[in-house]
Amino acid sequence: MLTSEVELKELASRYGTPLYLLDVQKILESMKTLRDGLALHYPNSELTYSVKTNYLSHILRHVLSAGYRLEVVSRHEMRLAEKNGATPDKLLFNGPVKSRDDLQYCYEHSIDINLDSLEELETACAIASVDKPFRLGLRVAATLKNGNLSRFGIHFEDSAAVNRIRELLRQQHVVVVGLHIHHSSRRDAQSYCDRLDHLYTVSEQLGIKPTYLDIGGGVGSVPPPEIVAQLPYPIDDPHELATTIGKHALGRFGKAGPRVIMEPGIAVLAPAMNYVSTIVSVKSRGSGQVAVCDGSLFDVNPLRSSIFPPCHLVAASAGPAPSSGETTRLYGGTCMEIDQIGVLAKSQVPVVGDLVVVTNVGAYSACLAPHFIVPAVPVYSLESNEIVRQRAALGDLLGAGQ
Repeated sequence: MLTSEVELKELASRYGTPLYLLDVQKILESMKTLRDGLALHYPNSELTYSVKTNYLSHILRHVLSAGYRLEVVSRHEMRLAEKNGATPDKLLFNGPVKSRDDLQYCYEHSIDINLDSLEELETACAIASVDKPFRLGLRVAATLKNGNLSRFGIHFEDSAAVNRIRELLRQQHVVVVGLHIHHSSRRDAQSYCDRLDHLYTVSEQLGIKPTYLDIGGGVGSVPPPEIVAQLPYPIDDPHELATTIGKHALGRFGKAGPRVIMEPGIAVLAPAMNYVSTIVSVKSRGSGQVAVCDGSLFDVNPLRSSIFPPCHLVAASAGPAPSSGETTRLYGGTCMEIDQIGVLAKSQVPVVGDLVVVTNVGAYSACLAPHFIVPAVPVYSLESNEIVRQRAALGDLLGAGQ
């Protein structure tokens, strides 16, 4: 992301570490790759941005300016999107928990919404009127890679649930205009084609002609070699994946079919942020060296995936690097034994004062990292050359009036 180690050292000196570096253009480029791949064969398609994956206002404003809609999963995220310029037509509301007020708001403002349960559908029916039907989508429960049924959505092989839906639809207060399915247990192109087929089957089961089919996110990014080596499965090229989905949609629906929606998160966000931290100590252990930095696992891998993000050193001073045949495990500065950020290659021997750059951390990091020992980390935008989120201060943790 940076062309110069000198520039990186300057930013670390000016703003302190740990520090996130954000490249918004990478996000927009990745979204365009997926959007163009879908539209190549199936123009009636759309990409939305997953707010939960990284809800920095700086990103939301750029994504909206580029013409994309925002997919939100809570009223909290919806308010954030609106504060950053999202109008009702630029919102898509998903998520497993929606209050009556949430549904009422979407109904009154004609916001696209996918309901997760029969209870939400019953609430929508109570809100709607014959004069103004509630136009909405339903989430369909997905079968995961391990054969289990996802806890999200409505199970359309449950005859009681299907009969209840049909009964509610006969009231003519609600109109199902879309179907939604999402899971991330599979990320291959065929999985998304299977989702389209499943949604089409459900639409026939309900006797509806949806205007959109939302096949969710879960698309993998183009991972660096260090991550590829740790993955137990291959990752499809995003453009080829999207092209395959678009071609399948054309074969299934023809040119006049429903709009196909994808909601990428990791695919567009993971490569867009790096994390810079400083080595504060190096210790010898029987199994190799341990380096401790002033960052935290929770800033780069808050979901505690078994896949380590790539790490590399930027030496504090010029001169020959020290030699060692040992692997160095990189740990953060919290008091938790689990706080292992990654592993440095044997050729990278850290000394105190070196910077360590952790890459591929744009997804779920900035929004999920807790206020735990290491304050929330500032974000520097490479596009605008400014801090777009400040480091957390003591006042952020104190109650009102303290």
